Amino acid sequence: MRILFVSAFYPPHVIGGWEQLVQDINISMQERGHETAILTSTHGAGADQLRGDGTGVRRVLHLESDLNHYRPQAFWGYRRRVRQNIEETRRAIADFQPDVVFVHIMWNLTRGIPWVAEQLCPGRVVYYVADHWPYLPTTHEQYWLGSTRNPVTTYMKRAVAPVPMHFVRQDQRAFSLQFRHVLCVSEAIRQALAANTPIARDNLHVVHNGIDTRAFAPQTPSVATRYQPPLRLLYAGSLVPHKGVITAVEALGVLQRDGDLHSEMLTIVGSGRSDYEAYLRQRAGELGIGDAVIFRGRVPRTEMPQLFHAHDVLIFPSMWEEPLARVTQEAMAAQLVVAGTLTGGTGELLIDGETGLAFPPGDAGALADCIRRLRSDAALCRRLALAGSERVKRYFDIERMIDELEAYLQQVCTISSERVTG
Repeated sequence: MRILFVSAFYPPHVIGGWEQLVQDINISMQERGHETAILTSTHGAGADQLRGDGTGVRRVLHLESDLNHYRPQAFWGYRRRVRQNIEETRRAIADFQPDVVFVHIMWNLTRGIPWVAEQLCPGRVVYYVADHWPYLPTTHEQYWLGSTRNPVTTYMKRAVAPVPMHFVRQDQRAFSLQFRHVLCVSEAIRQALAANTPIARDNLHVVHNGIDTRAFAPQTPSVATRYQPPLRLLYAGSLVPHKGVITAVEALGVLQRDGDLHSEMLTIVGSGRSDYEAYLRQRAGELGIGDAVIFRGRVPRTEMPQLFHAHDVLIFPSMWEEPLARVTQEAMAAQLVVAGTLTGGTGELLIDGETGLAFPPGDAGALADCIRRLRSDAALCRRLALAGSERVKRYFDIERMIDELEAYLQQVCTISSERVTG
């Protein structure tokens, strides 16, 4: 097969695990003999990378808005960006002549991109959905129709909003997507799409994302000697409010307040909004735990297995409806105990009391109780860690995922070919 991947981001310029997954899929498909090409955004790319770097990656698409702060003045280039993205999509399809188009990440991209693919490759566009973009407001709608803390600013913004909203909604009508082939990263995403979109339920299928479990497994059995107090706690992810990292900081604050912080250390790995990171640091200081919270910044992916093996517990405090976070899979494969929330698809991996411990979103006290429970029961830690590791290896290994994706894409190509010849 000739597979054209469409993704808002592509390594090395990434935000989280989902962007890294598309690279894993791409490499795996190449190893199985398929020809691939990547159509992605200019995000993070230098001028020498934009038209291709010899690896089949075209970094030519324009994002709809700034990643951290919406800039209203940039909207006036909206129609130009849409036209350019449509033309780049046409050019990529004409040059590569794909058998199937695999739409991966659409956040912050115009729907005109997959719409063009549906027109030029009828019946051969497959969506792999790992968030709620098919029914969520666009970044433009969120800004122009949203409120601000200043009522005067809100009034002025809404007075201007009809102009940009006219163009946005005009394009939404023009770029109505068929969604004939939709793969969902979790059952939670499938149910959300079924409930909130007109996509036919028969078009929705679940293919759980996966990881290379061997890359994260400890080199030597370690469960017999790990999980001794003080526990080494880890948060790994984006530093943004909806990821709930503040809950992890507050939980250590609860332990400190109760005189029950037994030299536990929380390592925070990741990057995001600088103002939010500053807030986290400030809050840790206010709680008297500044020395117990270590900010490592972003860590290269190649160093993540070693980082996991240096810790006992992954704290996964997400507040939003997680599709299916790879970091929980990786941590379980590395035999960490996962203490996390069950939002979205996380509950398809994390089973409270079986493969980890669960606490309600935003509940620092409940997370503190989880830490206490794990600290006092090494046998429980070992049981949860081994069960989590086995579950990941059985249901969330990347080879299983690639097998399912490959079979589905081949089926789509076969059906499309039969319709043409018939």
